[in-house]
Amino acid sequence: MYQATVYQYNQRADALVPERRGTSYYGPDNHKPLIAYRGLNIEYDFFVKNTDRKPQSIDNKIYTATILDRTTKSSILTKTLVPVDYAQGQLVLKLDHEETLTLDAKLYDLVVTYKIADVPGSYGGSSDQNSKVTFVLEAKNGAVTELRPSETDSTFSPNGDDNFSGRFTGPALNNSKSGMNTIQVHYTNYTGVYKIQGTLSLSPTTSDFFDISGQSYTVSASTKVAYHTFIGMYTYVRLVHTPDAGNAGTLDKIVYRS
Repeated sequence: MYQATVYQYNQRADALVPERRGTSYYGPDNHKPLIAYRGLNIEYDFFVKNTDRKPQSIDNKIYTATILDRTTKSSILTKTLVPVDYAQGQLVLKLDHEETLTLDAKLYDLVVTYKIADVPGSYGGSSDQNSKVTFVLEAKNGAVTELRPSETDSTFSPNGDDNFSGRFTGPALNNSKSGMNTIQVHYTNYTGVYKIQGTLSLSPTTSDFFDISGQSYTVSASTKVAYHTFIGMYTYVRLVHTPDAGNAGTLDKIVYRS
């Protein structure tokens, strides 16, 4: 039997007030990044201290955290820190699941600034243990399931009486263990036959595609969004449709996901 422990506590960091007593200050030079898992709520505790590591009052101050893209230096998100203990200088930064999803999986800079009542402008606080104005925030994937975006195609290449869609990336290349394929076919007043084809080739030519069993459909002057689901570990999937001679409608679009 295996055993595991789940700990429920906030990540914490110290925000140092820019104060210097004397000609030199020797502080710790290491720094542990703050971690945010995309799609989850997260809270960070911040403790405001002076350079002697003593708690500082946060009365008459408003603290703000800004998450910056390291490449563009643009602001991704700005939040006001919520006071928890004014005398001990404790604040909390709360990010909800929608806000963490706006972050890409990479490193960001997080800057904590504060305003003092009746004083114009803002002050910067140094991050704990590295004496820089920025904290390191690392956003990570893997905490929640993320759906792969669907692929869409509304153009068809004619070849004789047939019309071929572009190819869609199948389960074999998307690491889909279930082999599930889902397709929507949009058509308007369409009369004809369409079928779904697959291939196992990594670099398929037209001749490498074959008809998937049970995935051929006949339509007569119909307007509809048809849904089809089938199982198969194909590398690529496509649709081919053949309008009847008297067809007056269109096969408009395909939406595919595996």
